[in-house]
Amino acid sequence: MMDFLNKFNNIIRKFEEYVLAYGVIMMASLTVINVVSRNFFGQGLSFATEINEFLIVIITFLGTSYAARNGRHIRMSAFFDIANKKIKKILVYIMTGGTALIMYYVTYLSTIYVYNVFLNGRMSPVMRVPLYLIWIWVPIGLLMTDIHYTLAFIRNLLEDEVWISFEEQSEYEDLESAMSEDDSLIS
Repeated sequence: MMDFLNKFNNIIRKFEEYVLAYGVIMMASLTVINVVSRNFFGQGLSFATEINEFLIVIITFLGTSYAARNGRHIRMSAFFDIANKKIKKILVYIMTGGTALIMYYVTYLSTIYVYNVFLNGRMSPVMRVPLYLIWIWVPIGLLMTDIHYTLAFIRNLLEDEVWISFEEQSEYEDLESAMSEDDSLIS
């Protein structure tokens, strides 16, 4: 079972990394080209802002998935940090399972929204791109986030250790031990 989940996780990781890396590169390149065009030729590229808006949607929602994969999502960890392993395990079941359920519902709602945008035939103002082609990335990113929380929940069911994501084990250090290891924090 873990072999299949690892392979599935790796496929999603490669997709996320590819889209996020090239999306950021495209956004940065387009922004620089637009600035150069505006400053040297007196006119910016009319489509540059719209493409960057599209890329922001894609990067934001796939970035949410990437953050969930790497356990870099926001956590309220004060109680979690002081809890024993059994309580941490219960809390991580609640957090990953509960978040997955809520995210599946939000994915469902976003899918309905994208479908309505499709039915209404809404287009972007400059490039006349059907907006459902851009907004479809919202449920895709949310679904991938759902998958990461579900994978984390499954991993916690199958293993004794506490996992905050499928790839990241829960390992917190207390401040004093972290400071004693790094002299620059003390002096």
